[in-house]
Amino acid sequence: MSARTAGEVAAVGEFDDIDDDARRDASSESSRHSPSSNASTGPGPSSSGSAAPARPARVWRVRARRQLTEELILEEVGGIEGKNAGRVLALHSLMREEAQLHARRLRHLADFFAVDPDNEGSLIDADMTAMKVAVGLRCSITQATSQIRDAHHAVVDLPRMFAHLEAGDLPEDYHLFLLRQVRRLDADQIRLVDEHLAGVEIPSIPRSTFEAQVRLAVASVGNELKPPREAREVRIDGVDSEQGVAWITITGPIPEIRSLGLRLDASARAVQRAQRVALEAGEEEPIPFDLDGDVRDRERPLSLSALRYAILTRSMLDLDPVEDTAQPFKILVTVPVTTLLGMDDSPAMLDGLTPIPADLARDLAATSSVWYRILTDPICGTHLPARIDTYRPDAQQRMQLRLRHPVCAAPGCTRPTALAAEDDHIIEYDHQDPARGGPTSLWNLHRLCRRHHQLKTAGLIDPARDPQDDPDRGDHTTSAEPLVTTWQLEQDLRVRTEENTDLLTPRMTRRLAQAERTHRRAREARQRGPDDPRCPALDEAEDHLAQIQLENEFTRVRTKRRIIPPGPPLDVDHPPF
Repeated sequence: MSARTAGEVAAVGEFDDIDDDARRDASSESSRHSPSSNASTGPGPSSSGSAAPARPARVWRVRARRQLTEELILEEVGGIEGKNAGRVLALHSLMREEAQLHARRLRHLADFFAVDPDNEGSLIDADMTAMKVAVGLRCSITQATSQIRDAHHAVVDLPRMFAHLEAGDLPEDYHLFLLRQVRRLDADQIRLVDEHLAGVEIPSIPRSTFEAQVRLAVASVGNELKPPREAREVRIDGVDSEQGVAWITITGPIPEIRSLGLRLDASARAVQRAQRVALEAGEEEPIPFDLDGDVRDRERPLSLSALRYAILTRSMLDLDPVEDTAQPFKILVTVPVTTLLGMDDSPAMLDGLTPIPADLARDLAATSSVWYRILTDPICGTHLPARIDTYRPDAQQRMQLRLRHPVCAAPGCTRPTALAAEDDHIIEYDHQDPARGGPTSLWNLHRLCRRHHQLKTAGLIDPARDPQDDPDRGDHTTSAEPLVTTWQLEQDLRVRTEENTDLLTPRMTRRLAQAERTHRRAREARQRGPDDPRCPALDEAEDHLAQIQLENEFTRVRTKRRIIPPGPPLDVDHPPF
């Protein structure tokens, strides 16, 4: 057995010395031509005492203990006569087909990126390419961008592994794991990973061995990974609408995150001591960071974890020397009137996208000093328009634009419009002669993120809407449906998008209609008296007929029902955001 050097690593499975055959041949040839038959052939020094030539470094190839064949698969499930043999082979065949289909998808994406002139061969400048791909895959632009990047790396920078994928030898989830691991590497480093994995018997090794080899390869070539200071970020990672909670992930260098945790812990302990002092002092002492106003009722301070949260969410951010914004950011929560009245527990909607529980919505409404009325179509929830004659949208229009476009209006874009977004005239506004340009109306306005506003200004994307839906023209009516925008992304590529609607309105309409029928029946029952009861079957038939009428009305909405917009907008001094 040869001794390993400190730098050699043993992976799971067996190893082949690919130079063994060549060395055995060289040894046999040397023995035949040796001047002395007593010359030592062992691994020790020669008998003459001369220094032996340095042996070349061995190159190891990872080899599975047994090749993965159909016979081996059948043996694992009880032999060729096993009752599960056919099912196992069918699953194995399906795995290979899924891998090949995944390879086809990556090949199409890589080819699309290669031939699309809008990206100029740069993954960084592939915004327009990603928008077109998002249309085809019905995904977001962010997802399309990630898939384009992965496809390019898979086909161009990992050709050996891609060949295994196309052959069906590399399962799809193996390959996805590989792509995730190399995302932080540059193209040259990814090619080195591909070279390292070329010596691995991909068709036969188990998942654990493959992952170990990938991590080893990445660690070997990734000495120049992005430094921790460039990985600083804060992002919202998830929302649980059933529980009404969300969570934030903060990523950064270990010392900075550790320091933040210690500062939060020290601050929480200080506030906890202050709460104890306030409780001992009695009613006259205010309790700091009392989130729900119940610390005095519970007669004990908040836990340290709750206080860490309170400090993070209730403390003023120190922006010195930068001045804070004049108007604080506000979120929009749409609450059905039936929920406010306690008639039911229909959820509210946060920025038109995220449901929140009814109890939490009622608590928010109880603590809010100003409520805004939102008028919607009772059938499909379309926000009814408001009019204005100036360039800048008024407060009511801007609030409606927030509700109609909670994310950027560009196809596939998912950037929220609460902060970093701009109100855009689809038909450009003429500052010299407003009558000749596009109006400042909800028919001609949408909200775009800064990037897609720039692309529209540059003429790379061109949105348009049906003039018949402009309430300032013709019979002054507009569609009861959500406004449709047609986007031209290139000469022969167009895509349609719809504005966001209030998802709660149709549900609330049904609840209110049911409440009206219940109230009417109760009143009629009192008038008839106990001696003349109403047949329950009649109530069921009436409810069924009302449901059919409501569904027919919804169908009529989808056949271009027209409405007349309401009158002047409400007098609101400041927009609610």
